[in-house]
Order: sequence, then structure tokens, then C-alpha cells
Amino acid sequence: MIQVGFRIPGALGRIPFAELAAWAAENGFGSIDLGSPSPENVAALKANGLGLGTCDLGGTRDLLSTDEAVQKKGIEACSAGLEAMAAQGFTKAFTTFNPPDSTQSRRVSLENWSKSFPEVAKVAARLGVRIAVEGWPGPNNNALGVTPETLRAMFAVVPGDEFGINYDPSHLVRIGVDYQRFLREFGGRAIHAHGKDTQLDGDGAYLYGNLGPSLDRPVHCGGGDWRYCIPGEGVVNWAWVLGELQRHGFDDTIAIELEDFRYNGSVEGDKLGLIRAKANLTPYL
Repeated sequence: MIQVGFRIPGALGRIPFAELAAWAAENGFGSIDLGSPSPENVAALKANGLGLGTCDLGGTRDLLSTDEAVQKKGIEACSAGLEAMAAQGFTKAFTTFNPPDSTQSRRVSLENWSKSFPEVAKVAARLGVRIAVEGWPGPNNNALGVTPETLRAMFAVVPGDEFGINYDPSHLVRIGVDYQRFLREFGGRAIHAHGKDTQLDGDGAYLYGNLGPSLDRPVHCGGGDWRYCIPGEGVVNWAWVLGELQRHGFDDTIAIELEDFRYNGSVEGDKLGLIRAKANLTPYL
């Protein structure tokens, strides 16, 4: 059964984790995604009857380097991270693939990744930890695993179940990729999913196109013609998304990623945003 969890938003990351875990359980959340495999935080999740969400995998930036020594350092860091996750019972690792050189092309990054990541994938397969890449475009729109073009190439290199996607339709809407067609193609690769939506602003699109404002300042987690919001308040059809995920056999977590300026910034705001997001998703579970 698909459950609702969350990725820890900024303000809630400043309160004691045991307190956060207790609040999550009291409000019907099923799991929390963690930034590191902290034994203390894992214990707090278990004490409150919560499941393990994803755990962030560091070191992936170095895998895209053109320097083989840096790639080796990335392989070692990723492998150590996976070992630490497995020791705490994690089965899902979350990551993005952004190059260390902000000007590096996706073509070059893919060539470097194709040499380095298979070594990491072997470790993941041995440990039983699946790596989910999120399609966040990155600050310069040069991350890998964002579009079907690069994902197809990546899955050709690492076709095993140890590598898949974190399905987040908000990024697809933002960059203009059909989020439904994407899920129909890659739904069988979904390891994890984020509950986040995108609102499109027609006036902003007229003023800035997709280039972003030059003089005005966009809202937090927005680009002028778009902004992230809680699920159910943007353009994504969540009834369809959840049904399609289930059609592909997905039986895991929709983790709310709260990046909505109306709620972010305070503990109470973060809590309210998470609760409202969960309420918007629950009718479709």
C-alpha cells in the first residue's frame, strides 16, 4: 500500500529529530527521508513506528568529473555511503547527478558517469540498496537523469534494478516534459516518489518567457513563470499519478517535499504545509 511520508523541510530540520518523529507519527505519516544514516535518527523512527524513507547518497558529483582521480574518490565515497546505509537497514538511496564543473555539458557528464557509476551500482546491488535519481535540473540545467533522453542512456549503461528514479512530476512540469508520458515510460523504474506540484504563471510567462526575471525577484522555489507548490494545488493530476504508479507495481512511499513559499520558513508553517499536502494526497491512496 502506498503511504505518505516526507523529506524534512528547512525549519523542521532545526528541531530535535525525536520530537519530529513523534509529531510525524501523531499526524499519520508513514516514514521520513533522512540526509544521513544516523543510528540515533533511525532508532527514533523505529520507536515511533515509522518506516525508513530514502537516505541521501553523497559523492555523486565527483562521479561526473573528467579527472579519473576525482572519479575514484567519488566511487569510494558512494560505496562507503551505501555500506553505512545498509548497516542501518536502508534499502533506498536518493541522489542527483550534478557535475562539479557548472559549465560542463550533459554529454561530457554522461561519458564520465558511464565509466564511474557502474562500480557504484555493483556495490548497491551487493548490499540490496537501490539508488533513485531525482530529475532536479540543477542550478545550470546540466544535471543528468532529468529528461528521457539522458535517462534512456543511463539505463542502457546500468539496466539492473539497483538503479531507478525518484519520480517527482514538479520538475517535469517546470521544464516542459510531459509528466504523464514520462511515468508511462519509466514507471517500472520508480523506486521512490516525491509529493510536490508546480503552478504555472501565465503573466510571468509573458513577462519573462522561460528565461526568468531580470529585474523582479521570483518567490522562493520559483522561476517567474513557475513555482513549486504542495501537491493538489498545481497542474499535476495526482489521482492519475497514483493510479499509474500502482499500475506499474509501485507500493512504496510518496514523500512530500515541501518547497512552497506560502509555508516554508517556520516550524509551524512547515507542519501546516505537510499536513495540507498529506490531506490533498490521501483521497487517492
